[in-house]
Amino acid sequence: MNEEKPKYGWYVKNLILTFILVGLFGLTAFIIGLILLGMLGVILSIIGIALMVLFLWPGIGLATMNIILGKDDSEVRGMDILTKIQSPRVLDIGCGTGRTAIKIAKSLPKGGQLNGIDIYNVNAISGNSLATVNRNAELEGVSDKSTFQFGSATEIPFEDNEFHIVNLSSVLHEVHDYEDKERAMKEIHRVLKPKGILFVGEWNRYSWQLILYSGICCIVFKRKKFWDDLIRKQGFTILNYENLVGYGLFTAQKK
Repeated sequence: MNEEKPKYGWYVKNLILTFILVGLFGLTAFIIGLILLGMLGVILSIIGIALMVLFLWPGIGLATMNIILGKDDSEVRGMDILTKIQSPRVLDIGCGTGRTAIKIAKSLPKGGQLNGIDIYNVNAISGNSLATVNRNAELEGVSDKSTFQFGSATEIPFEDNEFHIVNLSSVLHEVHDYEDKERAMKEIHRVLKPKGILFVGEWNRYSWQLILYSGICCIVFKRKKFWDDLIRKQGFTILNYENLVGYGLFTAQKK
């Protein structure tokens, strides 16, 4: 009998499948264009190249990224600070199926508690639901020190000064309007305790690693300076920035 395993899902699975299908159509058009003679062959080849660059490249790259993430068993970076806080309370915003939140929960010392919130958009992560993350926490043995619920970054359902640490792993780029990004940062500032720590992880638009993975889709992400300015503007002091092969991790503190 097979032991049940946690199901963390794939990021933007439907988008990846669509990109690969369109990209394969482009590959087919390119091959046919090479076979045909004359102007029609040239046109098909050009269309094929364009579709492969715009769709097949990011489709395969993002699929590869998901495979790598699925095999990543490393500890959450920067969370060594948990050992310095008595009974730390941690909020993970955009927890999804719990891939990062559960790693944090495993790192909690005795008396620590993790809260995760998400809008549980299944288009963002396949299988994304409150039932899934609760089941994953149970299977990973952290259901006794983790609680998950519906909640948005722009309307965090907790009181002021509740958390020692707030974590956002590749979440803020999903908040599309700049005003909403500012609102989210203000909410985070509100629920953090004085001198509380904020971790923000986001891809750097111009990193070669992101371009290699996502091709033209890199434009969805922002530059490092954009996040730096946003964090400082909302009353945080940036303590550290670490470049993890194109993925930037900001460590900031509430003033």
